[in-house]
Amino acid sequence: MGSRRLLWAWRAALLGFAAAYLASPGLQLWVPAWPPFLAAALVEAQFFLAGVRGPRGRTAASDPGPQPRDLEELGWPDEDDAPGPARASQPRRRRLPARLVQALVVLALLGGALLLDRRAEHWQHLSASARAATVALLDREAGGIAGHPATVICDVSGRHVGYVQDADGLAEVGGRRAWLTPSICYQLYLVAHTGRAGASSGHAIAVLAHEAWHLHGEANEGVANCFAYQSGVAVGEHLGLSRATARGLMAEQLAANPSEFADSPAYRVPSGCSRGGRYDLRLDGSLFP
Repeated sequence: MGSRRLLWAWRAALLGFAAAYLASPGLQLWVPAWPPFLAAALVEAQFFLAGVRGPRGRTAASDPGPQPRDLEELGWPDEDDAPGPARASQPRRRRLPARLVQALVVLALLGGALLLDRRAEHWQHLSASARAATVALLDREAGGIAGHPATVICDVSGRHVGYVQDADGLAEVGGRRAWLTPSICYQLYLVAHTGRAGASSGHAIAVLAHEAWHLHGEANEGVANCFAYQSGVAVGEHLGLSRATARGLMAEQLAANPSEFADSPAYRVPSGCSRGGRYDLRLDGSLFP
């Protein structure tokens, strides 16, 4: 009994640490996520194996209930309950052990917490100087589009953007503050740090430019997207990409817009978002974006 209590105490401590880890940016910065997850996985693996093997050492003390011979001599509680020849031969179904189910549930929760936290982990593990330099660069880019000083906040706390809010960015329309998820900030850092584009670079640039247009005063989501794909070319260049690469990324974002926002019509670019159209900013002659 003492070992079971110790095991449950250890599981409770791991869950408490996981909750504290997700709520504390400082803890995320200094402690990687994999050690507590690995420890939890080992504990749950023990529970899994114990559940598969079933209880041991209690066979003699358990009550097997009335045996078929006793029931035949003393009678069944109900005639309908008496097993016939076919029913007597049917094997009993084994139920999934309760603690095996508990172990799988805890493993799923811990695994989900780890996966949700991994996107913020990379940004948090950058040095303070690297993060500060990246934010300063994003401030300049957002301010250039907004037409006034802007403050970009990489929202590690998740209070404004992230999984709960289901948004990669948020901005004060006509204001000075914009919030980006740590994942978007990290993608933009990679572009600025390496001068190369990754799989998510185009999306990250478009999100920054989109929120900057909100700071400029544009409240319409679809129009802000249209403007973002156009001005995102210059943003990509300022981050270190070639003009051709930046233009290609924004062209991909524009082409993917209808399918990406199929379930969010407000974010689809309007019909005038084309070369020579109503929403063409004419930033680069006849090219669009």
